[in-house]
This record gives sequence, C-alpha cells and structure tokens, in this order.
Amino acid sequence: MNKSYLYIFLCVLLMGIGASWVINTANESHDMPIIKKVPNFNFINQNGESFSDNHLKGKITVLDFFFTNCPGPCPIMTYNMKSLYDDFSKSKEVQFISITVDPKNDTVEVLKNYAKINGINDERWQLLTSDLNNIKSLKREGFMLFADELPQGHAIKFILIDDDQNIRKYFDGTDEASLAILKKDISNLVKELKINEKRT
Repeated sequence: MNKSYLYIFLCVLLMGIGASWVINTANESHDMPIIKKVPNFNFINQNGESFSDNHLKGKITVLDFFFTNCPGPCPIMTYNMKSLYDDFSKSKEVQFISITVDPKNDTVEVLKNYAKINGINDERWQLLTSDLNNIKSLKREGFMLFADELPQGHAIKFILIDDDQNIRKYFDGTDEASLAILKKDISNLVKELKINEKRT
C-alpha cells in the first residue's frame, strides 16, 4: 500500500514539474531576429483560388509543410495548428498556412475535404498546393528546409513569419513547450503590429 502511495506521489510530482517547466520556458524572453525574407510564390488553396506571398503582407503567419496521408507527425501538427487557429480566432492579424508536399495526391478537392474534416471554416487557414518542383524550391531555398525525399522527408517545423514577410523563428510543431513559446511570440508580434499601425 505504501509503495502505491509513493508511486502516485512521484507521478503527481513529475507532472507538476513538467507543467512548471513548460510555463517557465514559455515566459522566458526570446529574441526574434529577422532570418530572411519569404521569396515570391503563387500557389492554389483548398478553394481553387490563387494564394501568393503578397497575402503575407500585414499578417502574422504560422506556416508548415504536411501531406494528408501522413501517418506520423502530420496529424499531431494539424492538431497543434488547429489549437493555435482556435486560440487566435479573434485576432484578424493572424493567419495559418499548410503547404502539401504531396501534390499528386493532395488535389484541391482532397485539401478542401481535409479542411472540412479538421474544422477549417474561414480564410485564416490556407491549405496550399502547387507543382512539386515549386514546392521543393520554396521549401529548400525559401525556408531552408530539407526537400529531397518528399513527401516522407518533410520537416516538422512551424515557421513564424512577421507582417513584413520576414521569417522570424522555427518551432517544433510536435512539442508542447515549443508551442507555448510560439503562442507567446505570436502575441508579441501582434502587439508590435498594432503599435506600428497606430504610428502610421
């Protein structure tokens, strides 16, 4: 009996320490240097409409690469992106972009159905597709991510982009602590954007 109580106590203690670490990590000060500018692109979204780099202007964007048949990290990343999408539902300044790395399978209709299944019901979250070579080029040269063995070789990164189309930071899209920091950084960029809008 004593061993059972000890086991429960240790589990509760470890959970508390883990939660505290996540919160403390998220509350730390994090610099967001400008890494590079997002290059020009013009892809198609889940509604068959054109979506280009111009749509990044004036928005705080979280972007990732995925494919709908991914058996591994993609469902976790989609779940986490949906959490962010819901958390910032009242922030018109924030948008989300998921670019497929399997355009042969992920047609516009497939992406539209994927959006419906995952509760994506407005323009704040765009699912994009294009020619595979265009996607590889954007992923490799544009975002400096591995792109040689798509779709399996895609990255598990969430990419934070500011309102001036600059890449500011990379995050592990499957990690709770990383997501907590991302939420804080999104909020900070939104605050900066609003301050700059008031000055102009």
